[in-house]
Amino acid sequence: MTASETPQSKPEIPPISKRRQQRIREIQDLFDTGLKVSEIAAIYGISERMVRQDKEDGKAFDRALSKTVDQAEFLGREIRSFEQAMRMEWRAYRLATNPFVKVACMRNLIALKEKYIKFLQGAGLLDKVPEQLKITGLPLEDDKIREAAYALLEMVQEKIEKNTEVETF
Repeated sequence: MTASETPQSKPEIPPISKRRQQRIREIQDLFDTGLKVSEIAAIYGISERMVRQDKEDGKAFDRALSKTVDQAEFLGREIRSFEQAMRMEWRAYRLATNPFVKVACMRNLIALKEKYIKFLQGAGLLDKVPEQLKITGLPLEDDKIREAAYALLEMVQEKIEKNTEVETF
């Protein structure tokens, strides 16, 4: 590999003044709102080329920031904040004397739990149990497979009937 074939690596975070770093963040925000390069250049009184360079340097900052994130620490903080919010909602429920406030606290608690479960599922920390099972392509002409499939269906039906009997009491 010759020197001309060696990829030129850009430094992770370019040495930039604090003032320019602030401008880079502001430019990123303006891009997120949908402004064009020419409009941003006019706002800051800089060239369009400089706006594009600031945008690229902003990407370098973002990459560097993402490398410093500790996933376990982040997940731990999120879990702790969900649990704290649920404890606070339970406390508000217990202390409430107005029945409407109690209902509101319970709704908040249910919503928090649903969000917490979705968060854990999304992070891969909790498996979601399927509510439906669809099986296609079973060779039911095979006696053993057909008997096993019917046995499974009978077992599921018994379980459903048993659960509905318990709920009616």
